[in-house]
Amino acid sequence: MKCVLLFLPLLGLAPLGYFLGSYLDGAGILPRSSGFLISAASMFLLPWVIAALFLTIRKGAPSLRTSLFICALLVQAVLLFTVVPPAATSEMMGIAHRLRGEFSPEELRGCADHLRQKFHDGTLEASVRNKDDHYIVAPSAVVVADGELPNSLRGRFQRVFIQKATYTGEEQVVFALGQDRGIICDDRKDVHEFFIYSIADGVEAYRYERL
Repeated sequence: MKCVLLFLPLLGLAPLGYFLGSYLDGAGILPRSSGFLISAASMFLLPWVIAALFLTIRKGAPSLRTSLFICALLVQAVLLFTVVPPAATSEMMGIAHRLRGEFSPEELRGCADHLRQKFHDGTLEASVRNKDDHYIVAPSAVVVADGELPNSLRGRFQRVFIQKATYTGEEQVVFALGQDRGIICDDRKDVHEFFIYSIADGVEAYRYERL
């Protein structure tokens, strides 16, 4: 029985490894391939290794050890699929926390409000949009000229767009770091999705991934 109690904390290793692999990948602490391998091993390999430890218990009937093996697998499966966020969400959490350290949410919100106001007033300077599409940005989006940004943000984004949000029809400002990732400023709060995660109220990190 003491051995069983000693092994119980190990049941959390697979869920923890699954989460940390994706989170640290998104946060840029681990190389992308390493984070994926850690998450995959934690989900498909580590639960079997942990469960097999219960078969090494010397005391107890073979049927008891087999029952413990099965229970250990079931407990880890329940933790992996009900407690730990999906890998895509965990990675977005890491991306959001990394971008929060690189950019000030207050500055981005203030810049977005200023750009929207100038857009409504008709005084916003726009640039020509190239054909290199940004997947999350609508074709009708307006490209903001880099000179419209404050000095602290100039040159830090590949493009900055103003577009109408499909869910409300209100303008949202997209600070694109690349064709498939960036930051959105709009009126949403606490967005926790596969490929969009809130940095702060009204500021979300996003990435595009074709499913």
